[in-house]
Amino acid sequence: MFNPIDSYDDPGVVFTFGGFSVGVWIVFVLAVLLFIAFFVAMIRHENHAYKAIIDDTPVEKGPAAEGEPPVY
Repeated sequence: MFNPIDSYDDPGVVFTFGGFSVGVWIVFVLAVLLFIAFFVAMIRHENHAYKAIIDDTPVEKGPAAEGEPPVY
């Protein structure tokens, strides 16, 4: 009664996103933005780490990791 399928003899195909639809563009733009955000975060972290190395300060807060010289 409430089933939209009339018959199971001839199955059809259901597409969630068609070519060049709004859903495809939203997912594409989101993927590009996440890719760019990853590189921006990586570049900021590298710049911070190199500046900390030049200033001879710890790169991150907390105790020194095993194998690193002690922080004075």
